[in-house]
Amino acid sequence: MKEFSYITREKDMEQASGGFYDVLIIGGGITGAGIANILSKNGISAILVEKSDFGSGTSQGSSKLIHGGLRYLQEREFRLVRELLKERNYILSNVRDSKKIKFNILIGDSTWKKSTIRTGLFLYNLLGGKLKIPRFHENRGKYPSEFTGYFEYEDGWCDDSRLVIYNVVSAHENGAVCLNYCEFRSVEKTGEHYLSTIYDSIGKRSLRVTSRMIINCAGPWAEKIAQMTDTNPSLPFKLSKGVHITVSRSRFPMDSGIAFMSKIDRRQIFIIPAGEVLVIGTTDNLVNDPEDFNPSGDDIDYIIRSAKQVIPDLDQKDVLTSYAGIRPLIGDSDDPGKIPRDFVIKTDGYIINVFGGKLTNYRAASRKVARIVSMKFGMKFHIKGEPEISYQRPETADRFVNEIRYECAVFPEDIMRRREAFRIYREDLGKSEEKAVNAAFREIRK
Repeated sequence: MKEFSYITREKDMEQASGGFYDVLIIGGGITGAGIANILSKNGISAILVEKSDFGSGTSQGSSKLIHGGLRYLQEREFRLVRELLKERNYILSNVRDSKKIKFNILIGDSTWKKSTIRTGLFLYNLLGGKLKIPRFHENRGKYPSEFTGYFEYEDGWCDDSRLVIYNVVSAHENGAVCLNYCEFRSVEKTGEHYLSTIYDSIGKRSLRVTSRMIINCAGPWAEKIAQMTDTNPSLPFKLSKGVHITVSRSRFPMDSGIAFMSKIDRRQIFIIPAGEVLVIGTTDNLVNDPEDFNPSGDDIDYIIRSAKQVIPDLDQKDVLTSYAGIRPLIGDSDDPGKIPRDFVIKTDGYIINVFGGKLTNYRAASRKVARIVSMKFGMKFHIKGEPEISYQRPETADRFVNEIRYECAVFPEDIMRRREAFRIYREDLGKSEEKAVNAAFREIRK
């Protein structure tokens, strides 16, 4: 197995400084990771830069669901739902740390109509390759009495941060240079190439990288990067913050997820069992700052008040932690719930900007970008079925050491929040693992 650690990072930094690459990829979230994976698999020399840790932005702030977007059927986005379901099925069949999860959609007098959900689920199953008529189950004390019953359906769950890491490591194994804690600062055109300045926040140094092409997939920062490269298209770029809270699973023991309509604003809310906790969310509010990852008191209060419909005695003191993700959206509506969740790709010469997208359809975005790159370079790529994850995480007792040595965890928090996500999935927020994680770093750095 190829080492990918803070040691190889230093070597890669030295190699990258003054180096020449076919493609510079800006943004180490799921889209950038997938693109680096598919391009490096096809022999393209690629360098991926991420200003923080891989998967530390929007990609770590999701609901952890791999799904087709049942509610998108209301907007008649059948093509998007079909694509998402196809990708969901692939991920469930091929990616570790993904699994099927059953959901109960709760029905009551102040929720969706029973006929609406039955029709929607029938179409959802059909688009996902199943001919199945949904059955309504009477509520016999399983849920509060305001709910008359529920429909069951199945979707997917995946650890979002690990999905990013697995793609980044696969790209590294393919020969890509992947640098976390390296920020894109500026670019200038030099003939037919681009000379970019990258800042290493760990070593407090800058390096210059030359590339034939730049791919901007910086998520909520994509508009800023497009402005820096002087390729900002006139698109209605918006940012929406989605907040989640976690509470102990003992507050409402269950194995299935729950979807219900909030009485406050008629938005869909999920309660999802994950590890030792229930993840509850999410909000969907427009914000201006891509760095606005802090959940507000109003956001948390909204989720608690909504969740009381299912867990009546839920209170602020039950909240273990909260987290947020910033969704990059393209659309004119001032209601983020009505803005499409699909990705948009704009090309200006040899600069490609990728806006929007979802965790579930990152492979579709990667393939589309790869097709553009292949046409620009006049090369034939193997694209069907890509990107694939070649990296296999070792199954050993020294998993923290492995995450430092083979997954480029540079700081303890890279493990605590992403590679293991103890900060989310544990009731004690991972405090019981901190000593072992710190010991693993000391062991590696002897």
